[in-house]
Amino acid sequence: MTQSSMLIDLSQDSEPEDLIQPKPPRLFSANLAHRELSSTIPLKRKSDIDSDSSSVSPFNAFTPVLQPNNGNINNTHVIFNPKRRSEPYTPSPAPESGIELSVVVPSPSAQLKREIDSAEFIPDIKLTALSQEFYPTDALEKRATRGAYPAARSVKREAIPFRIGNPGPFLTEKERKPVVDTLCESLKRKLATIKGPPVTVSPGDMKRLAQSTSSFEFINRYKLRDGVTPIGNEFSAGCSCNEICDPARCSCLTQEENSEERIIPYKTSKEDPRFWGLTPEFMQRTSMIYECNSLCGCNERCWNKVITQGRKVKLEIFHTGKRGFGLRSPDFIRAGQFIDLYLGEVITTKHADEREKAAAARNAPSYLFSLDFLVNDDGIYVVDGCNFGGATRFINHSCNPNCKMFTVSRNHGDEYLYDLAFFAVKDIQPGMEFTFDYNPHMEQVDKVEPGAVPCLCGEPNCRGQLWANKKKRRERF
Repeated sequence: MTQSSMLIDLSQDSEPEDLIQPKPPRLFSANLAHRELSSTIPLKRKSDIDSDSSSVSPFNAFTPVLQPNNGNINNTHVIFNPKRRSEPYTPSPAPESGIELSVVVPSPSAQLKREIDSAEFIPDIKLTALSQEFYPTDALEKRATRGAYPAARSVKREAIPFRIGNPGPFLTEKERKPVVDTLCESLKRKLATIKGPPVTVSPGDMKRLAQSTSSFEFINRYKLRDGVTPIGNEFSAGCSCNEICDPARCSCLTQEENSEERIIPYKTSKEDPRFWGLTPEFMQRTSMIYECNSLCGCNERCWNKVITQGRKVKLEIFHTGKRGFGLRSPDFIRAGQFIDLYLGEVITTKHADEREKAAAARNAPSYLFSLDFLVNDDGIYVVDGCNFGGATRFINHSCNPNCKMFTVSRNHGDEYLYDLAFFAVKDIQPGMEFTFDYNPHMEQVDKVEPGAVPCLCGEPNCRGQLWANKKKRRERF
């Protein structure tokens, strides 16, 4: 029997040149894709499959064999040999016995030729589960290498020449800026932050004060520390006066005991109607001043807002000699005139005891004032002006003072937190030192007790000592 052959033309499947093809992968494979055979090829009958089951497994069908014709890819024949087995099984119908099937593979399109020519062949490719480019396994080692200290560099000291010449600017004492000059500049910046008229330092005492207050900060209001909580505005109230308060009916003022007459702390000056100061009668009292606040109906120019309007006098810090630094003013101060507030850190009694004990251990002065005018229990607060405060921190003691500290309340519902204000109790000439009595309840003694804090005011009525022992008594003022 003569062997017949069948030729299948696949040129109809060739893609047109003008069709844009997606870019193939970089690894090009020449495997022949599976196609369904033409319906003109008769299918193998079931009887033939059953009869050939002993020799040919249904899972081992014919295998296409690619036979090039003289190296021309356009005339390549694919011969299906039914007797040759291949894996895996391709479920294509086997041709009848004795028929050789030839397939003409069409030539590739121009786009495919360009992609084949530009493709690169990568030999010995190793497939891994994860890409090292996106999932590097040595990332921790590389990060540790970058964060490690650099290796010590080997230097031959004997090969480096030793040069002798002029030292650099950082080694020259003449060009180096003294530390005290830096402290003076810092002190000037601190003084500039104080609100109100300028606070200056005596020209000859700038360096000494800068060294003494290097760790001191000037502030304009209290610094509330842990454990100190002011009451809210809902517990306070203001008067219902309009524009300017009426002394006869202002509800912010307190009344005399067993009388409906109100205590008026301020009055205007005969020399200057714009000046408001303490009345001579009030300066003899120990009462608290109750000023109007932001909840009142009066305006900012109200006569009962002397503390709220702030300091109006210039201040100067100077060195007194054996009594340390003091405070004075180049302005004339009238009796009853407000000078400034005493400021500092507001702390609890427990913290105040700890600070006072630490100050006594290093023989340093303390600047503690208890806010116990209205209440006197373990829950009172203490103002510490050691590290934070105002210029009034430098006012010295005198047994014949020209200033007095008064308590001022601007939030009438708070009995634990209020202001400490200095007022002049007599006329003070320009350049005269401000003084007040540290311990007005101390009695005069003929002989200073051992361990007592001596008084250095030098006044004729000097009591001789401030406190009976080194521990400062935090009296109320």
